[in-house]
Amino acid sequence: MKEKKKQLSQRWRYDGGHGALVWQMMFTEHGDLIGQKRFASNRQTLYFCIEPETGKVLCDNYLLMDHALPAGDGWFTGLETTWKDFAYCYACLPLSPEHKGVWAIDFRTGKVVWSRSDIGFVANLNDKFLVSRSSVFGGFPERTFLFVDPLTGSTISQHALDSAQVNALRQEAVPEEIRQKVILPCILNEEMAEIPLVIKNMGFNTPALCEYILQETLTVVALHEKTKLTGLWRSSLKVWSMDCLVYADSMEECAEKPCLNNFLIRGDNLYYLKEKGEIVCVVLS
Repeated sequence: MKEKKKQLSQRWRYDGGHGALVWQMMFTEHGDLIGQKRFASNRQTLYFCIEPETGKVLCDNYLLMDHALPAGDGWFTGLETTWKDFAYCYACLPLSPEHKGVWAIDFRTGKVVWSRSDIGFVANLNDKFLVSRSSVFGGFPERTFLFVDPLTGSTISQHALDSAQVNALRQEAVPEEIRQKVILPCILNEEMAEIPLVIKNMGFNTPALCEYILQETLTVVALHEKTKLTGLWRSSLKVWSMDCLVYADSMEECAEKPCLNNFLIRGDNLYYLKEKGEIVCVVLS
């Protein structure tokens, strides 16, 4: 007789509020979850901070300010990176995708540690940030690159860097998911040379659309299926320990598009979005 595996349980849930769309999630070195949520109805972007072990909301509905005014008109802002216990935000102009300004924020206290409107983030090099600064010389726009201290925002070096040096530094930067110790899902498709055996044994040989994470004895799968009758998408999440189902939940129903890249693993926690505006944390042990 097959031994029944212990079912996984939810550690906590966070509801972003009516109409919220959780847009970004990052983690500090301490482990705090920093998130961005967007409200299309009033074109507002707000931030929150959660302690992963307890689910305690340390900061919520934080509006990024540029002195007395909301940065980026309160809508055109986002998260660039994290360093130590700080998160770094940016703003951009309504008609331009270029990121403008850097705000270093301690979301545990909700305080801006430092901010600079004259620079744009380029790369996190751990002990320093590579940033750009725009100027006009002789009527022509120029862009220079410099290093700043992530703790204070002060300029470390203003030695001129050419494009080859800048590109080399960008290549050296550790990807955010690796630096933040996050495991992101892979997409399973028919073009794959070899479907992971553990997934094939579950019957997902040629699914409509499937994402997965393999971690030791656990397999996390998000299956996205298009309903023939309505043409809308249904997304479900399942977790197996070996070949035993130990957790299942619906991520979204009746969606116009599949909710891709909406789950991840960090440490002993699985995080996923439910109906776009809620974060569910499941303990994996």
